[in-house]
Amino acid sequence: MKNKTLITTLLVLCFALPMQGQIFKKLKQKAEQAAERTILKKTDEIVTKKTEKTIDDATSEKDKSSEAPNSALNKNKKAKKAFFSEDVVIQLHENGNLNQTQYFDADEVAVRLDQDNLQKPGYIDSEGFMYVFKHGEYTKSSIVALQSQGMMVPTMMLEAYKLPPEPFMAMLQKQHDQGITANPFNGIVEFAFIYKQDDFRYEDYKETTQIIRGEKYTKFELLNEPGYKGNYVLFDTEGRLVEVYSNKLDAEQSMNNITEMSMVPPGKSLLVYNYTPVDVTLPQAREVRMQGQELMEAVMGGVVKDGSGSNSEIDDDDYDTSDSKGMTKRVKKSLNDHKTTVADLPESYDFNWQLETEMVLGDKKKDVMEMTFLINENANYQATNIVDRKSKDMGNATMLFDADLNTMVMFMDAQGSKFLQMYPIPEVGESNENLDNYKISKLPSKTIIGYSCEGLQLEDDRYIIKVYHTADAKIKLSNFMNFGGQNNKMDMPDIDPRVIKQFSNGLILEMDVTDKKKSKNHMNIIAKALKDKKSSIKKSEYKVMDLFSGRSMFKN
Repeated sequence: MKNKTLITTLLVLCFALPMQGQIFKKLKQKAEQAAERTILKKTDEIVTKKTEKTIDDATSEKDKSSEAPNSALNKNKKAKKAFFSEDVVIQLHENGNLNQTQYFDADEVAVRLDQDNLQKPGYIDSEGFMYVFKHGEYTKSSIVALQSQGMMVPTMMLEAYKLPPEPFMAMLQKQHDQGITANPFNGIVEFAFIYKQDDFRYEDYKETTQIIRGEKYTKFELLNEPGYKGNYVLFDTEGRLVEVYSNKLDAEQSMNNITEMSMVPPGKSLLVYNYTPVDVTLPQAREVRMQGQELMEAVMGGVVKDGSGSNSEIDDDDYDTSDSKGMTKRVKKSLNDHKTTVADLPESYDFNWQLETEMVLGDKKKDVMEMTFLINENANYQATNIVDRKSKDMGNATMLFDADLNTMVMFMDAQGSKFLQMYPIPEVGESNENLDNYKISKLPSKTIIGYSCEGLQLEDDRYIIKVYHTADAKIKLSNFMNFGGQNNKMDMPDIDPRVIKQFSNGLILEMDVTDKKKSKNHMNIIAKALKDKKSSIKKSEYKVMDLFSGRSMFKN
């Protein structure tokens, strides 16, 4: 949502770190993942041994003939019909040839597939079950259970057509939050209801209006995408997606492109959407389950069976991607362009101050993390060490931003093993965010860890943000507007002069964020101690974990 930019800004104001508002949760996850890596690897080995043979061998068949043909629609029917709002016929073309036609019925939330090599039409229901006619009967099997909740195949489709992934990923999260089976139609149908014209209105696309066969359309042409030529999407006057075209060139994909995961061969692909009435009647079918499928579902996260996971606190603002357009592409570009290696890191990162804080997430105050900010006023780097109280024994992580190298380094200490990972700091996109919609008022002074603090409150229709700072501490973080030097491209909104005056020449000791709509999003960060204490992070103590290379993952 758009307010994420403001929260990001305030975190930068507080700690002079160019991080996003949810980075602390992500950091917590990384610390836990580092400690659990050995367990997960062993689990993977066991699962592989138990499933790889049975998947290719016999199947276990379960008689479902007593079920109604479209029993899938009984699960989360309201949410499904709210999303899949209109009938549509979809034609899939490859290199000028029509390969398949899909007929989607919004009333039944089901698809009929016509293809030359099919003896009878195939079907897909709203739980992702594929219906196939063979040996004189229809059988159905779950495809979603074997693609990690509707993500793998749609993600390949996104890559093949070079569609912006942000709206798709936001909808995937919303479907999970609603407790419904995500992307049962592998994205092909879902794209029609996910993508809107505004999703393409940013610097990666050129927008034009065209008259085709006497009808007016809005065309968005993809720009600056190496290896592709002429990619576009087309919308009709009602704002509906009507064409998605991709032209992958014959040129070989460079092996240096570490983010290119597409297995789609070169060629021209076209999806054509025609919004016309459709009737689909699912046939009576017997369910066929693969041996070991239950285990695979459990490992992959499973398929929601009864909608019991539905979240009643769904708020569409949480899935608004208008402020993150092109973000994934920028991250990929940063990864590909990142030339910094571990040899470029200094032998030691040295700090002379420690600001110990406590972060509490949510209204129930059960999620508590200890955060220590490691500060060197004379250096162009800063670090944050985070320990989750629930998992202290599992290790901790320190996230360091080196502005000179434009690199974030994650130092992980998990049960005696030390690893580091390096990530580029991606450039941010353009933003029109400002504080004009926020009411700014002064807060009463108060004392935090012995320091007299002044405070400001910023409030809009969604958030109340209270920030306290002191000018009495021996250190000041006055470079928050330009951390990393003049070359650092930070996406800062227009800041009210009162905010700059209040916080540019002091040390922030508390920030409290109240979400008026969702109490679970409350957050409070408060200082517990400021110590004049030296510390260092020595590179030689860590092994390098290189996840973005085809070479050995672990290096000394």
